Amino acid sequence: MRKVYEIQNVRKVYKKGKKLANEDITFDVHEGEILAILGPNGAGKSTLVKQMVAQSKPTSGQITLYGRDVIRYSSDVAQRVGYYAQESWALANLTVQEAIFFTARLRGINRIDAEHLTRLWIGKFDLSSIADKMIKRISGGQRRLAGLAAVMAGDPEVLILDEPTNELDPVKRKLVWDLVREKNREQGTTVLLVTHNVLEAEQVVDRVAIIDHGKLQVIDSITNLKNRVDPRLKVEFTLLSGYREQAEQLLSQWGAVETLSENRVQMLVERDEVSRLVSNITEHLDQLSCEAYKIVPPSLEDVYIKLGGGNRDEHQ
Repeated sequence: MRKVYEIQNVRKVYKKGKKLANEDITFDVHEGEILAILGPNGAGKSTLVKQMVAQSKPTSGQITLYGRDVIRYSSDVAQRVGYYAQESWALANLTVQEAIFFTARLRGINRIDAEHLTRLWIGKFDLSSIADKMIKRISGGQRRLAGLAAVMAGDPEVLILDEPTNELDPVKRKLVWDLVREKNREQGTTVLLVTHNVLEAEQVVDRVAIIDHGKLQVIDSITNLKNRVDPRLKVEFTLLSGYREQAEQLLSQWGAVETLSENRVQMLVERDEVSRLVSNITEHLDQLSCEAYKIVPPSLEDVYIKLGGGNRDEHQ
């Protein structure tokens, strides 16, 4: 598989060596994949991304894009990578349609095609009603959508999106993820996502890298990470009010039971034991006073919490 990015032993120190942002980070980004970088605030995610797009130089180590050093060949990054930062005011004095059009033109797209792409992405992001408004005069969520539209209209080989769904309502968040997935599947665009939204990211990513305290904690496929955290399955029960203790006594005959709330409990079960447990549940539904039960595999959120999902206030 072709390597798009190679990050090798990257270390970044701020404030004359007193602030360590990244420490000995090494991993590759593969062509055509969607890779999520997860981690708490202050973990060093955005710092790493800024080095990947040549906005900041590593203190030591190297980052290459298609085999060429990103600092030495920063023009390659500008032409091949579309970067959406958390806060970007570079387009603030343009209208929405101007921002999309000029971004496409700056990437070498001819005028006619740029005009077509502008109309296309205004439609895809449902921005028609604000197309003639200046970006600095629209809401934060609208600015985010306009910025994403501009980045995508440039038709880059690589998309790096830093918290792309912040400030968006559920409908717009789904729209963004759908368009990211579409861009990846239909055009083979390599996508790097920096996000806190673990549950949404799980629906679109191929691999996950977790960064905490400036270090890469783990990078792997979602399936492998889930198995590493816990290969067992959760069976969650919703019980009739007042029957939890009775249900727990019965369920405890078949394995360990954990109380989740007044009328919810769960069991962790080895995969080869699930069929037997379901048979027992089916035979004793009346005694369990169970309204519903479901079998739940480990989630990406479980992985995140286990392998590096703490919280910090500082931002890096």
